[in-house]
Amino acid sequence: MLISRSDLGHRKKTGFAWWRMIVWMLLLVAGFGCVQYVRHVQQLWGVLQTLPAGDSDIDQVRVMLAWDAGYFVVAFAVIVVSAGCILRQAWARPALRVLSLALAVWAAYRAVVAWYQWHMLTVIGPALLAMGRSTPGQLAETQHMQNLLLISAGVGAAAVVVLLWLAWQLGQPAVRLQFRARSF
Repeated sequence: MLISRSDLGHRKKTGFAWWRMIVWMLLLVAGFGCVQYVRHVQQLWGVLQTLPAGDSDIDQVRVMLAWDAGYFVVAFAVIVVSAGCILRQAWARPALRVLSLALAVWAAYRAVVAWYQWHMLTVIGPALLAMGRSTPGQLAETQHMQNLLLISAGVGAAAVVVLLWLAWQLGQPAVRLQFRARSF
């Protein structure tokens, strides 16, 4: 941690900083995610209540509920830590650095999976049509899915770059000085 004497003595007013914009975007996306997970849990809970006691689908619905609960917890943690960063609380800076790195790894994984799925559809879709096992309508749906997967892979790759940049920025001395320890 290299900080010059001039940095310690003078706290400059900071203007626009891209890292703050990214933190706001994280907050908004995580808030949207929380709402989506709550809605999905409500739908799954309704389905779970209608299933008979011995139904084989109950375990699948419970697994989906567990995944939604996990995603909700992570999204809520991102909201809390992002809000702490926006308020420039010292505890939030290292926490957001760790969360940014973890989210970058997750985004990279999801981008690679989407890329792989896109690649598989580019191979399988035309082959099924050539063999007569697919209709032109199904081919159009496959092409639409390919486009969505390619967009997902691109957004995931961009998210990796942005999240790694944010983690790096939060470690810079000039940014570190903008955070204050909580006073009781």
